[in-house]
Amino acid sequence: MTASMSPRAARSRDKMLRAATELIVESGPRAVTVDAVAEASGVAKSTLYRHWSSRDEMLVDVVRCNVPQLTEPDLSVGFVDALSAFLASAAAALSDPEWSRIIPTLMSLRATMPELSAVVDADRSAKTETLSRILEVGVAEGAIPADLDPLDVEKLLFGPMFFAAILGEHDRVEGLAAAAAERFVASYA
Repeated sequence: MTASMSPRAARSRDKMLRAATELIVESGPRAVTVDAVAEASGVAKSTLYRHWSSRDEMLVDVVRCNVPQLTEPDLSVGFVDALSAFLASAAAALSDPEWSRIIPTLMSLRATMPELSAVVDADRSAKTETLSRILEVGVAEGAIPADLDPLDVEKLLFGPMFFAAILGEHDRVEGLAAAAAERFVASYA
């Protein structure tokens, strides 16, 4: 809730975001119309327009509110533990059935909505920066070479978890995170 938003306005905004998210998950982005969100949330269309100037602006906010936040690892615990903690945090987020249900829509909207792509890119950059700091610890400890590309490492480590999440195999994501960390570290031992 922003400082200038009343508790009532924040509640109605939250209701609309939840309704729009559910519409995306159940029927795809085309189902997210102003009328449909107003009906599903029980909030007037005029209230929707007080929060967002357009449907697309609302869709961007829906994605922004649904992107999982990962726990920042404590780098003082060392490379292996920091990497394992970061991947465990990612596994917890990707194991959330609600998040995995929105991933396909996110991918399709990203191709057609530059504003949405910017939200996704900013989130990914933040997560890549965190991974880069973890890798720097690994380099300093002599556990991994200095010439690793964080973007390549990101794909190697997160790819299996992301794939399992898309397939709805939520019970496998945590094990894949642990295996990815273990095998990555072992490959440089």
